[in-house]
Order: sequence, then structure tokens, then C-alpha cells
Amino acid sequence: MSTTRTLRAVSAAAAVVVVAAAAAGCSSEDQDKPKPKPTHSSPAPTARPTDTYSPPPAMPSGKAGTPKGGLPKGVNEKDATAVAKAVATVAFTYDTDLDHTRADAQRRAARWLTPAYAKTALGQPVAPPGASWNQMAAHHGYTTAAARQAHDTAPASTPTSAYRQFEVTVKVRGRDGWKGDDEHWVTWIHLTRSTTSSPWKADSMRVSA
Repeated sequence: MSTTRTLRAVSAAAAVVVVAAAAAGCSSEDQDKPKPKPTHSSPAPTARPTDTYSPPPAMPSGKAGTPKGGLPKGVNEKDATAVAKAVATVAFTYDTDLDHTRADAQRRAARWLTPAYAKTALGQPVAPPGASWNQMAAHHGYTTAAARQAHDTAPASTPTSAYRQFEVTVKVRGRDGWKGDDEHWVTWIHLTRSTTSSPWKADSMRVSA
């Protein structure tokens, strides 16, 4: 701010000197002459788009079936840790022979989500998956996901509310022997149930690389 103010003060002083010098150099004859009207330049018109932006069409859902990486079996839905682990694992288990995008893996986890969370998480339009997915698909690729429970500071669990954290290692493979780069993710999952005899359901999940 001090630099800006100083520059402005110097500029103002210089302007006074220029105006004074110009006034001193003007003759009375010059002063009697009619002064031309100042011209004002209008700002350039602001360009306005004529076309509205259209997002890319949403990708369709993939095919039904079991991904090559497998799905957890015999999940004890009365155990919050077991349900959270299933969600964390299934959400990263893709199969490009079945799936069009990663969202298809999330759809397979919907059985362990609350209806409200499933509607929010899976009800959004899905964009094309990008170059890494296309590379995996070129090799008829799939993933396997291994979730290991981790521990972070979180509110204490209650009979109807629980927080679980998992570190997920994702291996990317092709049916032709190709190997992609492994991925590592951390998930924080909150689970709820209406009564102590009800199954646990995930109602939110945060993911970080």
C-alpha cells in the first residue's frame, strides 16, 4: 500500500508541473481561440457469448456381473467395521469389461449405503472417465482392492453411529498381462443404523490420495 500511495503522489505532482508549464506557454491569442471539444473514446464493447455451454452427455451405466477382482462375501452387516471395509473395497474394484466408469463400482457398493447417500452419490451425471481408464480398458483391465483398517482421530462410536478409516491399495492389471501403476487411497466412512438390531449402512465417505 505504501508503494502504491507513493507512486500516486509522484504522478500527481508531475501532472501539476506539466499543467503549469503548459499554461505558461500559452499566449493570449491562443486563449482567445475556440478550444476544440474533447473527444471521449468509448470502451470496447464486452464480448458476449452467443452459445451456451453444454456439458458432455452423462455416461451410461455398465453391465451387471461380478468384476474379475471379486466382491466380498458373507459381510456381517451388524458389524460396522465389516461394512465399512466392504464399502472401501468394492468402491475401488473396477472391471473395464463390465464397467463404463468408476461409478459402476460405487453402484455395486450401494447395498451397504443408506438410501439417501446412495441417491446423492450415485444420482449425479457421470462424465467420461479419462485417459488412465481408457488405457486400462485397452488391456481389458481390472483392479483388485485390499483395505486395511487405519485409525485417525474421530468422534467416539455409539450404538447407532460409527466412524471407520481404511487405507486401500489398488492393483491395476490387464487380462493380457499388462500392469498399471498401483494406487493408494485413504477413506473415512461414517456409518449409521436406526436401532441396535438394524444393519449398519454408510451415509458418507471421504477419499484422499
